[in-house]
Amino acid sequence: MTNYDADWAANEEARRAYIAEHGLYKAEDEHSSCGVGLVVSLDGTPSRKVVENGIEALKAIWHRGAVDADGKTGDGAGIHVQIPVEFFYDKIRRTGHEPRMDQLIAVGQVFLPRTDFAAQERSRTIVETEVLRMGYSIYGWRHVPV
Repeated sequence: MTNYDADWAANEEARRAYIAEHGLYKAEDEHSSCGVGLVVSLDGTPSRKVVENGIEALKAIWHRGAVDADGKTGDGAGIHVQIPVEFFYDKIRRTGHEPRMDQLIAVGQVFLPRTDFAAQERSRTIVETEVLRMGYSIYGWRHVPV
């Protein structure tokens, strides 16, 4: 566990207590042109409805930058969902590693150039360098089935 992870985990109980007592809304955080939507299940229960509502919220902010000026491409705007850890623990085991249950895991989705293999490799190198620089481990890359 990195220092960042340990600090985050240590403060998690305080964050949950604050939210339970005060809720998520803070008027002092209001400002114009935010372009962020938040849809959650406060008890942490995974729900298809939360994901569907998140997608609807994303559709509502396309004009805030989710679609480029050409009207066809996007900037990577999307939704953040809980990681199905057991699914990824299985993927980690397939790389020959045993996942550490005492550590948080992160999953990144990286869009690489389709046909420029040299650019793909440069992109992977940049991502891996920064991940390792932050003190994290990399278990591997995989093609996401579509």
